[in-house]
Amino acid sequence: MSTLLEEVGEPAARFRYPDAKTFKTLVDSLAKILDEVSFKITRDGVRVGGMDPARVSMIQVEIPYESFLEIEVSEGRDSVEAGFNIGVLKDMLKRGKKGDVVEFIVSDDKVLVSVESKVLKRYLVPNLEVSIDIPEEVKLDHDVEAVVLADVVKKALKDAEIVGDIVELEADEEKLVIRGRGEGRSKVEAVLTRETTALIDLQVKNPAASRYDIQYLKNVIGLTGIAEAVEIKFSSDKPLELVFKSPEGSRVRYLLAPSA
Repeated sequence: MSTLLEEVGEPAARFRYPDAKTFKTLVDSLAKILDEVSFKITRDGVRVGGMDPARVSMIQVEIPYESFLEIEVSEGRDSVEAGFNIGVLKDMLKRGKKGDVVEFIVSDDKVLVSVESKVLKRYLVPNLEVSIDIPEEVKLDHDVEAVVLADVVKKALKDAEIVGDIVELEADEEKLVIRGRGEGRSKVEAVLTRETTALIDLQVKNPAASRYDIQYLKNVIGLTGIAEAVEIKFSSDKPLELVFKSPEGSRVRYLLAPSA
């Protein structure tokens, strides 16, 4: 009887990532936005992303070479794609813990996913052909760029959800306000001034205010668990850009269209 390792066939790419808990957090956020994903594996690292079905939000995850224990792409190939149903991949990783190693071995038609813990678990699945509708690079010019402690952002969004479905962001030279607004006169706000330790940096070219749907922001709130701070970038009535960076170098970029 052949083993799963033998069944995967001739590897086109392989990587080993040192922390299943962090990798699971990244996959969980992808799963809230996308149905299928394709990991683009190169010698420089791994990229994955896409737009939600309503084309309201976009997520991009970049994991650099330095974050991996090992990463290999077969000679003669610049990149290799590993396509998944994201719900299936999420289930594979759901018991992964901090310090467990995640390994992907990718052939042209199969992917072997391993989680190395007290027990070695292996999952062999088809390498799906996934059509991803995402530009290689979306560049935005923002009037406001702030850096805020991740835990403070998480709490502000949870408070905003109590009163309604809309989050308002407002900023001037002296402060950033994260405000929840509901029906009638229901409001809650967190005011971060330059004197507060939670506001690490604030750059304002022009005062700005914009509104966003909290349900879409909830899709990435879990990423505050792997980032010490969140970059918040916006202009009046323009897309919001959030950037999460983990200590080991992974970077998640999330774009969200404004609400009416």
